[in-house]
Amino acid sequence: MADKTEKILEWQKTRDPKLFTELVVEYQPVVNSVVNKYRSVGISPASLRTKATTQLIKAFKSYDPNRGTQPTTHIWNQMQKVQRVATESLTSGHVPEYRNIKRSTFMTVRDNLQDKFGYEPNVDEMADELGWSRNEVSRMNSELGGEVTASKAEFDFFGNAKQMESRDRLLVDYLYHELHGRDKTILEYSLGLGGKPKLNNKQIAQKLGTNEMAIHRAKRAMAEKVKMYR
Repeated sequence: MADKTEKILEWQKTRDPKLFTELVVEYQPVVNSVVNKYRSVGISPASLRTKATTQLIKAFKSYDPNRGTQPTTHIWNQMQKVQRVATESLTSGHVPEYRNIKRSTFMTVRDNLQDKFGYEPNVDEMADELGWSRNEVSRMNSELGGEVTASKAEFDFFGNAKQMESRDRLLVDYLYHELHGRDKTILEYSLGLGGKPKLNNKQIAQKLGTNEMAIHRAKRAMAEKVKMYR
């Protein structure tokens, strides 16, 4: 076990590709076990393997022996996100296989971007990374939130029914495109845009790993911009 710990710590320092390959091969039985465990839920084995491998790499990056956890235990803990993907598929009902693949891809990309940015990616960032339309990203956010299924319902840019437009929607639309990064995510959760639920400042802060004051300041700055637009 000490040898495995040393390997992971050495890779964290050097990012040696040869050492990385050795680690991936060494822990491949864990990935195979996860894929075999959840392959019957309707998600393709390839999608499950992609998600499990992503979690394996995250485990290599985040492992800290000072926390008293053995490498294999830490890796299995990281694999819980694969279980989440499988569970969401099971509870979603009869969804076509292609939709399950899109869901798995969406969640993998979302988790990867969140690790990269340090906050939950906004609709624009997801659309750019996936090569999807904003409409489709909004639909998937709504679908994963349990608000809609993969139906023929049409959504506008914000993931809302098209008849829910208002005069202020144009201002919000303009503001959204003026914002960047984390601020876009804050606006999405503040107003329930992009298929995301409407949350209060405390809930948004928890989502983004920050404090309520930071959310309050960001929203106040947005309000000033709206006043200027008016």
